Amino acid sequence: MTAVVLDKSGYDVLDVVALKKMASPDVVAAASGIEQDRVDEILERLAGQGLVVVAGGSALPTDEAEPALARAAAEHYADVRTDDEVLALVAKFETTNAQFLTTMSSWQQIDVGGRKVTNDHTDPDHDGKVIDRLEKLIAKLTPLLDALAGHDARFGRYPQRFEAAVEAVDQGRHEYVSSPTIDSVHNIWFEFHEDLLRTLGRERAE
Repeated sequence: MTAVVLDKSGYDVLDVVALKKMASPDVVAAASGIEQDRVDEILERLAGQGLVVVAGGSALPTDEAEPALARAAAEHYADVRTDDEVLALVAKFETTNAQFLTTMSSWQQIDVGGRKVTNDHTDPDHDGKVIDRLEKLIAKLTPLLDALAGHDARFGRYPQRFEAAVEAVDQGRHEYVSSPTIDSVHNIWFEFHEDLLRTLGRERAE
């Protein structure tokens, strides 16, 4: 069987589906910046290629999705992988990512008498400090996201998504910090990290 070669629009749509594990067309459109009518057409094409399964109004990646994305990324992002500016910023991101993980742990757990216990979010001062740190860490991504957007405009969607999530958090909707079921800060960061690794052809460090 001939390996599927994804064009850029196919890559962008399949990338979102793979990052989210399951996504409806409107969610794909919001994350990719592609009009929903086109997303519907592209998903139909991807289904015909055996890369997604569409059921119940949502698309799920098949086992063939990741290999197809890897092949396409190697072609579409060859220039990114040799861009010294991007690579230098990626090296700095590793530190920022570690700081983000530590900060998220502070959101989920607090220290009580030397023991880590689940944060019940009854201490607004603690939570406020964590949210402030998260916003500063998101700001640190700006140079990297700008550099990536210089190669591919779709990376410009990430700042918009972060801004919407932070705005919701600042309005007191704290589920937008880490809820796994919405476009929370944690989910957006996780998806960006996976997206970055795929773009660069790298594996996640264990």
